[in-house]
Amino acid sequence: MSGLSSYGAAILGAIAGLFITSFVGDISSRIMSRLIDTLLNYFRSNRGSRMFIARSLYINHSNNRENWKWVRQRDLRFPEVAELSKDRSLDIKARIKLNELAPETNYSAHLIFKTTASPRHLDTCQEASVSLGTLQWKKVVCIKPRVTRSRNKSIGLPIERPDGWMELQLGQFYCDDSTGDREVEVCLMENNQDSEKSGFIVAGVEVRPI
Repeated sequence: MSGLSSYGAAILGAIAGLFITSFVGDISSRIMSRLIDTLLNYFRSNRGSRMFIARSLYINHSNNRENWKWVRQRDLRFPEVAELSKDRSLDIKARIKLNELAPETNYSAHLIFKTTASPRHLDTCQEASVSLGTLQWKKVVCIKPRVTRSRNKSIGLPIERPDGWMELQLGQFYCDDSTGDREVEVCLMENNQDSEKSGFIVAGVEVRPI
């Protein structure tokens, strides 16, 4: 969901000011100013945020019912999720056009997911990466860390969101312009053929300004 442009934010501020002035005649200008600032800060903080649902991602083997299954749910944010049944590798990618994001903005990309009650072999390390043109940044992450691994500060770990899902930061990037067809690719990979993984539920990838 894209946030308001600076022009849209200015219009919102003007409308909010007129509304407050018209209906709350004796309110002080200081209080009115705070209310308008609160509204503008809310929209600015969400400017350029985007959610890419599971169906819009590249998920290796997701069309093979033996490996992944698509599950519909009563959630307007995530109407359909991908659940890993069994596979020996993970390869999940989001390709994002820069012209869909706010220019001159730093972004953070997060995988939104859950695990089932009995996940298997998700406690091994995965590789997260962000690629933009010829540049690539990589980091080690873990979907379902063991207690001992959670003490290793060099490994990226998931955190619980207020909505009950988990999120794992895959990386950061800078959107220097919003023109043309340039893309940034955000990826989570693991290719440990010795272990068959299961119980991983992917909702999508969220990118948001930082």
